[in-house]
Amino acid sequence: MSDGVHNMMTVDVEDWFHILDSEEAPGRERWPDLEDRAAANTDRLLQLFAEAGVKATFFVVGWIAWQAPDVVRRIASAGHELGSHSFWHEILQNHDRQSLARDVERSRKLLEDLTGAPVRGFRAPGASLTEATAWAFDVLCEQGFAYDASICPGISSHGGFDSPYPGPHRVRCDSGELVEIPSSTLAVGGRRIPYAGGGYLRLFPYWLIRSALRRDNRVGRPANIYLHPREIDPGQPRMALPIARRFKYYVGLRGAERKVRRLLRDFRFSPCWDWIEANRSCLGGVLDVSSVVAAHPPRPEPSRVPPPPPQEAFSGAAGV
Repeated sequence: MSDGVHNMMTVDVEDWFHILDSEEAPGRERWPDLEDRAAANTDRLLQLFAEAGVKATFFVVGWIAWQAPDVVRRIASAGHELGSHSFWHEILQNHDRQSLARDVERSRKLLEDLTGAPVRGFRAPGASLTEATAWAFDVLCEQGFAYDASICPGISSHGGFDSPYPGPHRVRCDSGELVEIPSSTLAVGGRRIPYAGGGYLRLFPYWLIRSALRRDNRVGRPANIYLHPREIDPGQPRMALPIARRFKYYVGLRGAERKVRRLLRDFRFSPCWDWIEANRSCLGGVLDVSSVVAAHPPRPEPSRVPPPPPQEAFSGAAGV
């Protein structure tokens, strides 16, 4: 096992049909009728982590927490950290400030009511916190989040933020300051490519992922591994996606669990908040986004702004 640096192991708890910004994906009105595979796949990840003695951060979609509250409780009872992955799993570009504030406030409260544990971190679906959606930092600060894990300082399908900091750092906006845990990226030809999660983890050979992670660790920088429960589920239903999206969504499913096992064996991992608490003096610089926010007010298409989380999701959540 690699010595010294503790990396961060994170899971985005969503289901196989929670694909972003796609006309082929089923609309939220159909979600209750679709096969639930997130619960069993999350339990499988919990088993893998328990076998390796690893604690992780689970960023949970609020809709999943509403539909499967016992999964959330099992995550918490196993000693893992809970974070918010929004309620509806919408990219930030579809939100205005009011809808995002409502979404993160209610989804965070749902998780806290279910477990009694504080929720300090947020991750935007699709790493969609970009320069154009930098106004979201103010919303997160106003809602009391201590850290964010949404920036990809490189190439990203729904995100990409031209940040000079490839490792954990602080972000300052008009409403305050929080810690940022960006996606781990590898410098290639003057550009940065994600290597440590999702389709990248499934596509890239393990030797490349291990090499990139060791390179980060040699300079004292932790890697931020991110998984989805569907990543270890080669039997999941297939959607009729365009060929490029289909490749990215389904490539490497059969070998993903094996890669996860090797990562757990070869490297040390901590939940995000534990890492932050132990390494505040190691944080990089401060990214001041105030001028970026001022230049990019939210301008979502009205028809794409998601509805408020349903009130019934929060009625008696603590006793569900």
